[in-house]
Amino acid sequence: MSILNRETLRGLASTSDAFEPGVMTGEMELEARLENVLFSELFTSVCYWSVALLLAVVGTGLVYWHLTHHTFAQPVNDPFGVTTPPWLIAALPPIGIAASLGHATWRAVQGQRAWKTLATAAGFIAVMGVTTLLDTHLAAL
Repeated sequence: MSILNRETLRGLASTSDAFEPGVMTGEMELEARLENVLFSELFTSVCYWSVALLLAVVGTGLVYWHLTHHTFAQPVNDPFGVTTPPWLIAALPPIGIAASLGHATWRAVQGQRAWKTLATAAGFIAVMGVTTLLDTHLAAL
């Protein structure tokens, strides 16, 4: 966040009528220090790499579970005779997780953090986790 935007936000957030830009009260000074810490490069970098590592661990766990529990669906009878092999469909979510995490890591190494690709990986992991949960619980019924 640029300094100009921070000053604008500070001015909008001020509740006092007599706001003097040169004099900061103790509360505003504390708020400014907290804002500097939260938007610092180090904090943002630690958050980004923590999320990437957490997604990699959870994604690896789900991929491992899918590889050890072969639960492929039966092919659906298509009236046109086109069927997609179940092993192909089962391989797509792990490939999506690995590709999006790899892309996020590559962009971060280049200096551009891509939160969108981490969100994409999180979406793949969520879909894979829900389908795993439903497969497990519906198979028990």
